[in-house]
Amino acid sequence: MLTRIVLESLARRRRRKLLSVAAVALGLAVATAVGTIALDVGDKVSRELRSFGANIAVTPAADGLSVAVGGVDYRPAGSGAFLAEADLAKLKKIFWRNNLMAFAPFLYAPATVKGRSTVLIGTWFQKQLPIDKSEVFETGLKRLHPDWKVEGRWPQDQTESAPPGCLMGRRLAGRLGARVGEGWTVETPAAGPGIRPGLSSSTRVELRGILDSGSAEDDQILVPLAVVQRLTGLEGKVRRVEVSALTKPEDAFARSDVTKLAPEEFDRWYCTPYVSSIAYQIQQALPDSQARPVYQVAETEGKILNRVGILMGLLAAAALIVAALAVASMMLATVLERRTEIGLFKALGATDTRVGSLFLLEACGVGLVGGIAGYFLGSLLAWRLAVLVFGVPITLHWVIFPACVALALLVTLVGSAMPMSRVLKISPAVVLRD
Repeated sequence: MLTRIVLESLARRRRRKLLSVAAVALGLAVATAVGTIALDVGDKVSRELRSFGANIAVTPAADGLSVAVGGVDYRPAGSGAFLAEADLAKLKKIFWRNNLMAFAPFLYAPATVKGRSTVLIGTWFQKQLPIDKSEVFETGLKRLHPDWKVEGRWPQDQTESAPPGCLMGRRLAGRLGARVGEGWTVETPAAGPGIRPGLSSSTRVELRGILDSGSAEDDQILVPLAVVQRLTGLEGKVRRVEVSALTKPEDAFARSDVTKLAPEEFDRWYCTPYVSSIAYQIQQALPDSQARPVYQVAETEGKILNRVGILMGLLAAAALIVAALAVASMMLATVLERRTEIGLFKALGATDTRVGSLFLLEACGVGLVGGIAGYFLGSLLAWRLAVLVFGVPITLHWVIFPACVALALLVTLVGSAMPMSRVLKISPAVVLRD
């Protein structure tokens, strides 16, 4: 009997029921879109933020006191002052190897171009790095700094061609009047920081592109790593490695003293992609190295991700509150219209529990239909937003479907709380007398 009454009640006043379903569906659509984006697009947001550049810097462990002037390191060129280029493939063998987006080594040397002092930087531009027999990792400056603007084209890392290509900083190119395609002679001194004595040399380079980085590189020249290694006599050596990694914003636990953590806490810290834990693993992978997070970049990314998360949470909460208020208004109007029917139910012996269950079952029916519709509508909205913002579509996440339906039922029940209190207060004697 109760089931038949509920079904007949749902069939009547269809316009009001459809409005309630639409309100719940729209609220759940926003919540579903936010949940889908949080599951599927979180990494995409982090990848977009990686345009800030490297968030981990790796240097030799022998570096105690930094002595750098004008971007050139003035410490003695001892055996412990450099990292082995051949060891860099080990970075892709750490626990969080899949979180490493790109990395690039650097080797510096003072240089002179047309009588002007500058810094010659050897690095990887677009390097195909073999990891094992079946895996090749593409890395280099182009992937490490996707926001850098290059007028012309990126040079190639192969140095067999004569002359090798280079990038010249925007400010230096302006002072020299350099143009893309021109050839330039770069001279290095006979002795200097990071140069073995007696290696005075010069090399001819071809300007392939003018770099606008917005930082110190605008006054420098970037060439393939092998060129600077040959000029300085440091074959197979690098001075610094910059790493770009996908990380989780650090919390209080991430800033704990690792040496004082219990084994269970250490495992939890080690298996969480904090920038500090990834730096720790990099330091373990590279012999005689010191990996330090670039906190200025990491903290900026963490603040952005946290604020975006708060904004998305507030948006979903606001949509659900609006849906609950809409359901409350619709249910309240229904209760006022059906006062006589409610009074008759009570006069015939129906308890408050039985009358309340009738309206709650109607609300659950509205919530069930609205939750299913909201899930598919929200998934479509999330797919569209992902295509517009990131250029990559996303897939349906059935794992959040039960949560969406349960949330829709909760919204309708919360919205029905106030109308239910009015139902319980209706007196059959007063209603039937009127």
